[in-house]
Amino acid sequence: MKLFYREFGEKNKPALIILHGLFGMSDNWVSLAKIFSKNRFVIVPDLRNHGNSPHTDDFDYNLMVEDILELLETKNIKDAQFLGHSMGGKLAMNIALNYPERINKLIVADMSLKEGELRDIHATILHTIARTDLTNFSSFGEIEAWFDTFIDKKKVVLFALKNIKKGENGQFSWKLNYYSLFQNTHKIMEQVVGFEPFTNPTLFIKGGDSDYINEEDIPEIKQWFPNAEIKTIEGASHWVHADNPKIFVEMVNEKISL
Repeated sequence: MKLFYREFGEKNKPALIILHGLFGMSDNWVSLAKIFSKNRFVIVPDLRNHGNSPHTDDFDYNLMVEDILELLETKNIKDAQFLGHSMGGKLAMNIALNYPERINKLIVADMSLKEGELRDIHATILHTIARTDLTNFSSFGEIEAWFDTFIDKKKVVLFALKNIKKGENGQFSWKLNYYSLFQNTHKIMEQVVGFEPFTNPTLFIKGGDSDYINEEDIPEIKQWFPNAEIKTIEGASHWVHADNPKIFVEMVNEKISL
């Protein structure tokens, strides 16, 4: 699948691929991508069924891996630094453990390898989207007020609303393919599997107030990523890059410094 993507920086510099999480898109990473592009060529794709990329009923990590490999071929990139958040972190780990030659440095933001379930906040976002008939609204303000009745965190509401676009006819529509995501939620938190450990430099960044990486996850992380560091940004939620972008950028730059 040919993904929509944004690129920043000069093409002759080392490549950094940023992979967003569930309900995310490249637009969420523009400000950080511009910072990273000072000495890198940064590419931020919209993953399938997200943002401006194509919609399909098929959705799993094997397909998303193929999408990213196709993007690397399109851009003539042999290997790159990868930064993945949440679902994007699982995707990056899948690439690292199955196509290690394509990644020279890896950063995973607030995600472990283990199988699990969507947290309540993600499930609430998905169910709110599914029950929202956009034809009933005439303004973004009305939609925001509707979402406020189901989600009590304003940052999360605004994050979810980025998935709505307004057409030339004035009608609202979804950027993401929520039906496919709804049908495939069980695949999003699948166990990451690979053939052999990834031995290149790796950094896991945990949100201090998040439970996506716990103490019991560390042995498995070290087993599959023996050169991994695990750092915590205290006071940050699962959206660790948005809660404290300054420290997040410092940690990433320290790991992937040239």
